[in-house]
Amino acid sequence: MGHKKAVALMWYCRTEKGWRRFPVVMGGNNRVKHGWVKVAGVLTQYPEGRYEIRLYENRKKVYKRAGDNAADAMAARDREEHLVSAKQLAGAAGVKIIEEPGRVYLRRAALKFEEDAKERKAMEAAEINRHVTAEFLAVTGLTYADEVTREHIFKYHRALRARGLSDRTLANKHRRLGSFFKFCKIDKSIMPATPKYDSKLPDTYSKDENGKILAAAEEYMKLVIELGLKCGLRDQEMMHLEWNDIHWDDSILRVTSKPHWGFKIKDSEERDIPIPSDLLRHLRARRKTHPDDRLVLPTGGGKPNGKLLRTLKRLAKRAGLNCGACAGCKGALGECQEWTLHKLRRSYCTTLLQSGLDLRTVQAYMGHADLASTMRYLRPATAKESQKAVNRIKWAS
Repeated sequence: MGHKKAVALMWYCRTEKGWRRFPVVMGGNNRVKHGWVKVAGVLTQYPEGRYEIRLYENRKKVYKRAGDNAADAMAARDREEHLVSAKQLAGAAGVKIIEEPGRVYLRRAALKFEEDAKERKAMEAAEINRHVTAEFLAVTGLTYADEVTREHIFKYHRALRARGLSDRTLANKHRRLGSFFKFCKIDKSIMPATPKYDSKLPDTYSKDENGKILAAAEEYMKLVIELGLKCGLRDQEMMHLEWNDIHWDDSILRVTSKPHWGFKIKDSEERDIPIPSDLLRHLRARRKTHPDDRLVLPTGGGKPNGKLLRTLKRLAKRAGLNCGACAGCKGALGECQEWTLHKLRRSYCTTLLQSGLDLRTVQAYMGHADLASTMRYLRPATAKESQKAVNRIKWAS
């Protein structure tokens, strides 16, 4: 059996006859037609379901979850195909790749590491997990977790530096790799110290960038962007925001856990955030046109929307706002790494501090566990701002 036939992407969906699996249907642009399958040759839509990868292990058919995002599922299928292909090439060369019981197979662990983040609805983390583990495995060529040594980690560092990545980016990838090793139960003593770098201010969007992305957005995504930019919500906080979290009379948004959705707020601390008047008007308009929704930003089926990050990236691409230089822009999907929901949150924090709000108040609005996290966003005043402040000083009576 050829490796292309050995691995297939399936749509596991609810039908009138119960849950069934079907091969995915590809469109003319070589993209998956999400929610569509062929039943007896007839194109049929079954929107409720998830993607699975069908493959064979020891000649036994198995199915592995691949989430509910078509692009991510295709990427997971491709990784499985590459693994099967590698095994077949090794076999042709008289070498057998065996996944030994009791040993952690790194490529399989990397898929699980990514899927774990998706299960927690941490979509940005899942994307980073995928990039870092793929880079490390491509550089080192390792098979099992117990083969990892400090030298492999240094080799990874050297490869990142050779690509011209900044020291800060290297440090961030190093920390993420450490999380992966912890996931694999690799002895933490082999992990070198995090590479040092010159501390820089958190990256934020300019007012010009904010204006351009808002101008390009339709109403739903405009609300997503404003909730990040004007209330500092994290991606999961947006996903699980309900209408009863909006206190209209007080113009307050309350961030709370949602046990019924399986969502727990970070650090388990509820917080109240003031809603700017223009955003409050937009929320009222949305509520008026969607009176039966429980969530502020639901999917078409009324569930938390786990695709807000990807939708933001696609919006930036359509609007011509990609940076054009990052790995995401140069990748097959052309989705810029500079456009993230968390960067909207960073912009919110910086804007509050530059507007004169005190640190403790901003800490409360951001939901930071400690003041040091908020202090990272303090920026020196510009020359123009400093000149205005100096001119306002009364130097003598």
